[in-house]
Amino acid sequence: MRLHAKQFLGSLALLALSVPVWAAHTDSVAFYSDGSATIAGTQLKQGDYQLKVKDNATELQVVTDDGKVVAHVPVQWVQLQNKPETTTVVVDSNKIIEVDFGGKTQGVKISTN
Repeated sequence: MRLHAKQFLGSLALLALSVPVWAAHTDSVAFYSDGSATIAGTQLKQGDYQLKVKDNATELQVVTDDGKVVAHVPVQWVQLQNKPETTTVVVDSNKIIEVDFGGKTQGVKISTN
């Protein structure tokens, strides 16, 4: 009985240590387009979207509420001066240019190529 408990605990500890290797964190933010917003040249139709990016990834996904990916957008990680309290989508002249993540010192700048 003791041997099985030790084996179980050992296996559980090994599994817990391996989780960070295969689990990548994804940041996302909800965004509503009135039909005039663009991101890296892609026009976003009126509706709700999720802007998703994995840690250290080089692209952001634009996903509709029904799960359809409508754009893969190249991004560059930028260092922020302060940690924002909430996640913010930065828009300039109807163009999404940056996403700053709440509680983090990094955000992503949209690459326009």
